[in-house]
Formats: sequence, structure tokens, C-alpha cells
Amino acid sequence: MSGKSTHLNQIALCQIMAQIGSCVPAEYCSFWIAEQIFTRIGMDDGRETNASTFMNEMKEITYTIQNANDKSLVISEELGRGTSAEEGIGTCYAACEYLLNLKAFTLFATCFLELCHIAALYPSVENHHFEVQHVRSSCTEEKNYGLKAAEVSSLPSSVIVDAKEITNHIANQILHGQKSTPEMMRQRAVCHLAMRLLRTAGNSRVDPDSLRIYLKVLKKYEASCPAPGQDNEQQ
Repeated sequence: MSGKSTHLNQIALCQIMAQIGSCVPAEYCSFWIAEQIFTRIGMDDGRETNASTFMNEMKEITYTIQNANDKSLVISEELGRGTSAEEGIGTCYAACEYLLNLKAFTLFATCFLELCHIAALYPSVENHHFEVQHVRSSCTEEKNYGLKAAEVSSLPSSVIVDAKEITNHIANQILHGQKSTPEMMRQRAVCHLAMRLLRTAGNSRVDPDSLRIYLKVLKKYEASCPAPGQDNEQQ
């Protein structure tokens, strides 16, 4: 319903079109040159090789991990859905951390909410979602895509109601244990600021000594910044 697979395929195709010098169907596009493109999209077992769906997933992600580098584009969809939820989440988390250490540009589509918490640990990670829009009702639904699909599949209403209650209960437990602390949010903001300053310094025409003095002046303002949670306490 949300079109994650279509979006991921479109990104890979646009990257290829840009690198061969073709026109890209977009109002604006910005690409860097990728030496390799690795994709893991779709779900199917291997009858010829007697491999299960999860085994095929592991073969594909293993090949990606062994051959990707910091100039690679990695696109993966729903890794770990061929096994139990706990094992799938663990596999996804470990694979994401490995690719982060490789510094490969990675797009990871998943329905595991637990995986979104990795953004609190790595400032280079950003979470995004698709909005499911219904023109007839003028509203958007930002979560529970699976339940929306179940509703239009003519499942009994009692099953849908129970599924929603159980899903909300589990989701609340997950989010309660994964809330980012104010200190974690501060560290993430500081890291983003540091990366922006490094990019600015690299593109600056100011001599190094003047730039160093300017940064020292900026650092003096850090003491006047409110501590994590201080604004909320004052309000």
C-alpha cells in the first residue's frame, strides 16, 4: 500500500540513469558516483537450490557485506522477514551496524519499529516514512500499514479490532523502552553541528587562523545554552 518497493527500485534506476548520462525524470536531482549498487528486494525461496526464503536473504546480504565499500549504494527491503521477529530484528540491526561502519550509503526499508531506534545511536542515520493518503476522507495514516491492508482484505471486523489492540499494546511497550533521553538528543545535535562545521570549513575561503578564532568565539556561547530538559522545567 505504501510503495516502498517501487520507491527503492526507482532510486536504483535513477542512479543508473544518472551515471550513464541519461535524463533523470525529476525536477531536481543530485547524485554521487557509486562504484557498485547492491540490492536485496523481494521475497522468494529457491526451489532449485533447496534454499528457504530466509536462506536466500542471508546469501544476498552476505554477498553485499563482503563486497560493499564506502563508495557503494546498498538498497535492502524487509531483511529478516523470512524468520521469527526476534531473529529478524537481530539480523537487521547487526547488518545495519556493519554497513554503517563501512560508510556505505544505505537505504533500508523495514516494518520492524525496533530498528528505528538505531538513529538514536548513530547520528548519520535518519528515519523516514510513507504517508498513506486517502483523498476521499482527506486524512493520512502514518503507521500500521499492515492493518490497513488487512482491513481492505475483508477480514472479519472482530479480528481487525483485536489485531489493533494487540498491536498498540506491543508498540507502546517497544516505544517506552526506546525513548531517546535528552542527553542522547543533545549529543546527536552536537554531532550534526560538528559535521556541518567541518563541511563549512572545507568550503570556506577564510584563512585557518581567523576561522579558528571564530570557532573559539562560538564555543563561548555553549555555556549559555540550556541543559537537556531545562527548557521544559522552566515552562
